[in-house]
Amino acid sequence: MVHRFRGSSKRALTIALGLCVLCTLFLISPYAFEKGTDGRQLHEDLAYDLPFAAPSAGSFQLNQPPEQQDALRQQQQVLHEQKPVAADSHQNHLDDDEDEDEDEAVEDDGLPTEYKDDLLPSESRQKLKFKIGAQALRSFLTPTVQAERRVAVGYILRQANNAYRNQTVYSVVRKPASKIPPSGDRHDYSSLARYFWRNPDTKDGLPYVRWDGKPNPEMDSVWDYRLMRKMFRDCVFMGQAYFWTGEERYAEKIVYRVKEWFLDEETKMNPNLKYGSLIFGHDLGRAQGVLDMFKVYGMFDALKMIEGSRAMSSEPTLISDLQTWFTDYLDWIDSSVQAEQERNAKNNHGTYFSVQYVAILEFLGLTKEAKQYCEEAKETRLRPQLQHNGAQPHETARPISFFYSTFNLQGLMLLAMQAEAHGVDLWHYKAPKEELVVHFNKKTSKKLKMGGATIEDAVWFVSDYATRDLSEWPYPDSGTRDLPDVLKMAKIAKLVYGQGNRPWKKMIVKLEEKILQDKLEKEANEADQDEDKDNNVAEDEDEEKKEAKDEEADDNEDTNGFLCELGVLSKGSLWHCYK
Repeated sequence: MVHRFRGSSKRALTIALGLCVLCTLFLISPYAFEKGTDGRQLHEDLAYDLPFAAPSAGSFQLNQPPEQQDALRQQQQVLHEQKPVAADSHQNHLDDDEDEDEDEAVEDDGLPTEYKDDLLPSESRQKLKFKIGAQALRSFLTPTVQAERRVAVGYILRQANNAYRNQTVYSVVRKPASKIPPSGDRHDYSSLARYFWRNPDTKDGLPYVRWDGKPNPEMDSVWDYRLMRKMFRDCVFMGQAYFWTGEERYAEKIVYRVKEWFLDEETKMNPNLKYGSLIFGHDLGRAQGVLDMFKVYGMFDALKMIEGSRAMSSEPTLISDLQTWFTDYLDWIDSSVQAEQERNAKNNHGTYFSVQYVAILEFLGLTKEAKQYCEEAKETRLRPQLQHNGAQPHETARPISFFYSTFNLQGLMLLAMQAEAHGVDLWHYKAPKEELVVHFNKKTSKKLKMGGATIEDAVWFVSDYATRDLSEWPYPDSGTRDLPDVLKMAKIAKLVYGQGNRPWKKMIVKLEEKILQDKLEKEANEADQDEDKDNNVAEDEDEEKKEAKDEEADDNEDTNGFLCELGVLSKGSLWHCYK
């Protein structure tokens, strides 16, 4: 149960006044993010802290007739005056009792804050032994890696504790009235196309037009995407925290979140993504919106981690009810034109469609179908995506080509983990060498040498360029490189392939040196910038900023990378790498 505490009347008045100010700002400027970074941050914070945004003058409607807009405004006002009822013992973050003392709550709720080996439940220890083998488990539990293990699980616990204490309502019904999809049903999930902007050639800005590589911050005005991804992420960390500590409250909150998003009548999402990646000016979303759900595999992993908990025992129909939801969702996928387009995509969208589809088949117990789908991935995913040198032409054609090369490769490795659990080897599959006409879009195609490469070759290709100067990347790129992600892929490759074809140990050292070099250069540049500033800030404020920066850096580090390696060692039977 989430604990709440009453503070002084003075603190209550302060918080109430603060909320009034925030609400006023929100109502005045529903698109505050268009006015700069500060406005965007305010809007993102409100997305988590306010129940429903009241309709405001000038709100941009989804190309709906005036009479439907009026009806939606009335519906929105009714919902704005209501609060979603929190299930079971969990209280709504938006209760009337707003004078919560966060520090006091953190001190008194008794959640574990650091990991010790004696916390590891015997059930989890047995799972590790069975899934990765006794020898690997002994290596993992040796004192030489104890410090690393404590840091990694400590990071997990921080994330899990934040997730547990977060009382925000996660639901598709929280979208503003101006962003309800054309169906008029707020239970329909919706998100906005990332790279589409107002049309400068039309009076009303419709339909929006594409500007590839330039995300439109307006997409953050529809909260469904971020709330669903946040829910999946919370479940992953709380599932891990339960696995390593046996703390039942993590399992309770996972059950609560799953019911809140998928099953509770008042807050549930309808089983479709018809309005995912919606372009203003169109009546339906795009195929790309199907990608929004792919991280659901993390939630499925979390449910596996807590399957022996009291929370799951107290909800005997949870899994069957959730399977009913995903059966309906799978029916929509199999009959949807949008999903069919995504299934046929030859780039990262097709890759992550497969990751999502296999995860759902597994959750529904359709193992035969999952194995067949993984077998087909050799032809549908690997053959059309990997060149002879390991490059991924559909990704290198993008304006932020290094990012997408990394992103797609992470998906292929996820798919290989899933396939391995069904006895299908995608890790070593090598398509025949051939010249193929690769279609990048309706207007652009090119004949390229394809085949003759494995996933290992693709990881090496990206890793090798990651150790060089960015200017040496032989493709257009306007983005940045996430080198820790590349390092993680290299470590997985070392586990899977050993030292047979590639010297992965040396590559890992080079990547670590490059990451350290970039970090030192960044710190030096920041120090130079600080010297150029006329700094009149008090010393105590400087210290606070430094501490906040250190905490942010700590949370941004991938300290739980070893979890991914444990997943690989277990062939995906423990969990999968979560991005």
